[in-house]
Amino acid sequence: MKQINTIIMLLLATSFTALFGQTRYVDPIFSGVEVTRNVTYGTNISILTGAPAQLGLLMDVYRPAGDTETNRPVVLYFHTGSFLPQYFNGQITGSRLDSTVVEICNRLARRGYVAIAATYRQGWLPLAENQNTRTATLLQATYRGIQDARTLVRFLRKDVAENNNSYGIDPDKIVMWGQGTGGYISLGAAFLDDYQEIVIPKFIDSETLLPYVVESVHGDVYGEVQTPLNLPNHVGYSSDFAMAVNMGGALGDLSWMDGTEDEPSVLGYHVLRDPFAPYAEGAVIVPTTGDFVVNVSGTYSAVKNANDLGINDILAPTNNGALPSQFGALSTVVNLRNDGYTQTPIVYQQQNITLSVDNLYPFVTSNLQSGPWDWWSKPFLDAVIAGVNATLGTTFNSDTLHLNGLLLNPDMSAAKARAYIDTTMAHFLPRACQGLQLSECALVNSEDIVLDQDRVQLKAAPNPAVDFIMLSCNPETPMEAVQVYDSYGRYVKAQYNINHHQYELKRGELPPGMYFVKVKFADGVAFQQVMFQ
Repeated sequence: MKQINTIIMLLLATSFTALFGQTRYVDPIFSGVEVTRNVTYGTNISILTGAPAQLGLLMDVYRPAGDTETNRPVVLYFHTGSFLPQYFNGQITGSRLDSTVVEICNRLARRGYVAIAATYRQGWLPLAENQNTRTATLLQATYRGIQDARTLVRFLRKDVAENNNSYGIDPDKIVMWGQGTGGYISLGAAFLDDYQEIVIPKFIDSETLLPYVVESVHGDVYGEVQTPLNLPNHVGYSSDFAMAVNMGGALGDLSWMDGTEDEPSVLGYHVLRDPFAPYAEGAVIVPTTGDFVVNVSGTYSAVKNANDLGINDILAPTNNGALPSQFGALSTVVNLRNDGYTQTPIVYQQQNITLSVDNLYPFVTSNLQSGPWDWWSKPFLDAVIAGVNATLGTTFNSDTLHLNGLLLNPDMSAAKARAYIDTTMAHFLPRACQGLQLSECALVNSEDIVLDQDRVQLKAAPNPAVDFIMLSCNPETPMEAVQVYDSYGRYVKAQYNINHHQYELKRGELPPGMYFVKVKFADGVAFQQVMFQ
């Protein structure tokens, strides 16, 4: 269980108003983004064209232009697409160049992250008449995607160790973000750590009584052992990552979650009335036919279980109430709205649940919708489909694709999609700061050590005070930073880079009352209660 120091938790339960300007990993402090495309991060066996064949796994790397930082958090972004190639899946989306993928990766890079949009192996039989075939091939596709995602994590760690960290990442601060189909990959890679976890009744062929996934054929869950349908990549490096984000996908089964220290924290975003991926417990449905495939645990169930197991304990300071103004007004709006959702009972597919839980944000629509963060240009689609048909000899119809897209995204537009992404980012960014322990913006350091008062000799005088309070400490243990909270634990102001044994805490616009001062030292923190009259 990831526990946070209870003293700090008491101080940081709710909101604050920061007094400083732009913050790295929160604000778009970089005007430009450098993109390196078509980097091969691994090679594995694809079954997409029938006969198994080797396939290069590709990624696009987004980095903030002109950044001098070389130890940055990295977000691995896996696109949607129903585990089938774009357009062949009957959809406009399905590649690492989807508008949503490019938009989010650019937003992250402008905030100082490295963002990586990656491909993964595709291929299953959604139109099979036999339900066992549909379920087997979808589970196998998900399994391959999980192996590929872990290959990418290992590729990056190997690059850090053997190639002088050419992408400038922090290998301990890796986020895996899955959109739609990619959400099945991000959650699966987060929690499927034992082959026996998929040898359960719903993943057993009801006719042959054999598992849908056979380890000796499809490989181990990490993809590190060679089999007829798996090639090992970058063996010897860890596949673990710090945070999983699911935007419209689901988890194969809640039993995959163990609540152990090595499991990543989990965030979720989901349209409540998505007809294809369940919000709580429910069925996966083939988008084009409506046929049943398998029952899974939706975003609500996965995030709630992560909360209950303590996997998300580290994120607690970002829930329940207003957030620092450094995260923007929308972050507080999203938080407060979700607080109301967590108190709202609903019935979802005969399940009595609340509308939301901590670390999840539901999008509540008046009609069935799926992927409201997606958008496309019809004239551009017309041109692309004409080129695809001319190159591949296919007969895709851009009008049909467009109209199919509008069925579950009826008022599609770039403005609508970006508004959904705005909300998603407003929820994600504070939790990424906290979950990844980014020193520039984390509310609480989960490893803070409360120092002995006799050692640091922290004092405040005069106290009570009218205009200012002089903080002082042992010259041998200088103060590094000061953070101030009101009597409700709300963060109200801070000063960093002090590096001195004295600091004048000016009242400024603070109203009269009691405040708590948290002083950071090189190896821990100390607290002091103060009063302004």
